[in-house]
Amino acid sequence: MYTLRSHLNSKADIADTLAKVRAMGYDGAEWYGLLGMTPEELAKLTTDAGLAMFSLHISISDLLEPDTDFLKRTAAVGVRYLPIGWLPEERLAGGPLFEETCGLIRRYAEIAAEYGLYVLYHNHDFDLAVTSGTTKLDALYDALPGNVLGAEPDTCWLYSGGVDPVEYLGKYADRAPVIHLKDCVKEGGRSGFCPVGMGVLDFAAILPACEKADWVCVEQDEPSMGLDDFGCAEASVKYLLASEK
Repeated sequence: MYTLRSHLNSKADIADTLAKVRAMGYDGAEWYGLLGMTPEELAKLTTDAGLAMFSLHISISDLLEPDTDFLKRTAAVGVRYLPIGWLPEERLAGGPLFEETCGLIRRYAEIAAEYGLYVLYHNHDFDLAVTSGTTKLDALYDALPGNVLGAEPDTCWLYSGGVDPVEYLGKYADRAPVIHLKDCVKEGGRSGFCPVGMGVLDFAAILPACEKADWVCVEQDEPSMGLDDFGCAEASVKYLLASEK
């Protein structure tokens, strides 16, 4: 839903946007926060539109002070995954707070697991920077086993970080229940995003590498190619639905 964030300014806006998302052919909605609502309120809007509320992004502030009431209520409305949206540089491998951050993630993930929730990490291109002979992303996954921290690979940011998305999807297939499908221009996402199938990424190879995932999730940070954000979301799902045939 981050793709359509400019249309989510009131409950009426959210309900209208969700109805349009369902009409495009999407089955679920991943939220980037509760938008000032309770888990129950946001879940009702989502499910009333005929969509599953399967995933909800969390932040470093959530890790610092685990809220068991939030976890219990979020699990009760059907959310299964809690991806960490990003980590600042000082908390990534090679940074002074990396070990502390791994401890925070482990503690939070173990508490979340008691409610049937699985904590994931959503990568960006900066997570592919190399430190001590490995990428910061690999170092994070090496430090925390898959039963503690899962992956939410983002295809565009993998490509933009200089690695092969298909290779990385295969490498972490057993710990990646949600995958962000995102396309971009040749120079990478920071130079321009594209609807899925309209950029340079090889989705003919990427999609088979997503077979073990429970969900593939379209995200486009900014609209492009003369389309607004709804148009981009619709172009992406049309490509994906056609790919299933």
